[in-house]
Amino acid sequence: MLFEIILNGLLLGGLYTLMGTGFSLQWGISGIINLAYGGMMVLGGYIAFALHRLINVQPLVSIVPAAVILFFLGLLIYNYLLKPTIKKGSFFVTVIMTFAIELVLENFMLLMWASDYRIITSPYSSIAFNVLGFHLPLIKALIFTLSMLGVFAVYVFMNKTTTGKSIQASALNPAGARFIGINVEKMYMYNFGIGCAIAAVAGALASNINAFSVVLAGGLLGKVFIITILGGLGNIWGAALGGITLGLVESIGTIAVGPEYNEALGLIVMVVVLVFRPRGLIGKKFWDV
Repeated sequence: MLFEIILNGLLLGGLYTLMGTGFSLQWGISGIINLAYGGMMVLGGYIAFALHRLINVQPLVSIVPAAVILFFLGLLIYNYLLKPTIKKGSFFVTVIMTFAIELVLENFMLLMWASDYRIITSPYSSIAFNVLGFHLPLIKALIFTLSMLGVFAVYVFMNKTTTGKSIQASALNPAGARFIGINVEKMYMYNFGIGCAIAAVAGALASNINAFSVVLAGGLLGKVFIITILGGLGNIWGAALGGITLGLVESIGTIAVGPEYNEALGLIVMVVVLVFRPRGLIGKKFWDV
């Protein structure tokens, strides 16, 4: 039983890690608290659902078009809606703008798909294999693997590519970055778009194992807040630790007190961490090792 609880928590934590990575990237580097993040995750799920239903795209393959669509949507949102408010130096107006974007996304999804719960039936859903006596669904193992590969890809991009290093330099010292020829505003725009793409991938993956609806956007936003704060702002390993921690807490909580208390348990753990570790469990300022 204990092994089953831990394994379920780790598998769920892998998906939570990916969810938290995009949000932490946007908040920790661009300084944007994106209240539309939950809606972007749900939109990623709907894109995967629509592609699977209309043209029979394999559910796990649909993460690619979902990521591309949300990346370019993120670029447009940043360039035309967020950048003007950032230039005026109004943090609260920027937050309100992301909330307005969330409302627009929610109403768009309601118009397109209504508020009915949907789930993607993957060809792998009925396949399971035995791990020390525990039946592990193949789809959960695949989602965990793809989630962790996604997080690793973000790490490699941020630390091994010129654009990723330029994004970090823009966050660390904007004036210095401009002095050496980096287009800081463009780096912030790319960073925001990448965060939106990660949200879409996480939503598309989650739609293979959980029913989803536009009404869940707020709850998803709450989870990414908890994950980001648990691990530490702007730290990829912090997002990983926060995601795994929340996954284990929810897995244990489901057995101990019931799934209806999972959100409350996550909030309690977050408050405890904030009291003793205000910067998170391994909080660092930027995406360093």
